[in-house]
Amino acid sequence: MSEYKKINSHLTACSANYFRLKKILTGFKKNKINLRNTLNANLYNAKFLLMELSKHSSVCDLTFSNLDSKLLSSFQFQLNIYHDVELCEVNSFNGYSPSRFPFQFEQFPKSLDEKSQQNRFLTEVLDIILTSGFYEK
Repeated sequence: MSEYKKINSHLTACSANYFRLKKILTGFKKNKINLRNTLNANLYNAKFLLMELSKHSSVCDLTFSNLDSKLLSSFQFQLNIYHDVELCEVNSFNGYSPSRFPFQFEQFPKSLDEKSQQNRFLTEVLDIILTSGFYEK
């Protein structure tokens, strides 16, 4: 895949995630929201904590949990939100950030498309929250 297609795809996902998150947080008017739902006999919880850094940017911590599971029961996202360009990008997933530079030495190397994988996974989580009847507890 050419670099242009990678960048275009990434920006499209980040832009769509911005609008999904904006809908969940009612236009970014709420800075904290706890959502819950029962899907397929499992209890799910989604917690959002929005912190404004400046007029143009925010950070959002999202914890998505399956309260009935012991294995992989919780996913934690830290999101960078850029209001001026309407983008939402994953900064870290479960405490691990994607590689910032291809030449950066890492103790635990990641795949080359780690950043796009994390943003696509965020898309899936936000879609589940929006389409599966999550309610505020």
